[in-house]
Amino acid sequence: MTCPKCGSENVNVQAVAEQKKRGCLMSLVWIILTIFTLGAVIWIPLLMKKGSKTRTYAICQSCGYRWKV
Repeated sequence: MTCPKCGSENVNVQAVAEQKKRGCLMSLVWIILTIFTLGAVIWIPLLMKKGSKTRTYAICQSCGYRWKV
């Protein structure tokens, strides 16, 4: 595998776990449940769970360029 930026063959492949981002709508729902519901203690931990996704990146050891594989 060669780097598309510098052409070097000194490339490592790594698996990286990335956190999913929470959207504005989910944050708004969280706030509404907190204000208006007594059962918010049950729902908040369920809504707080973001999850993660594993992606694979190749990283050039010569120039530091990173790209998805």
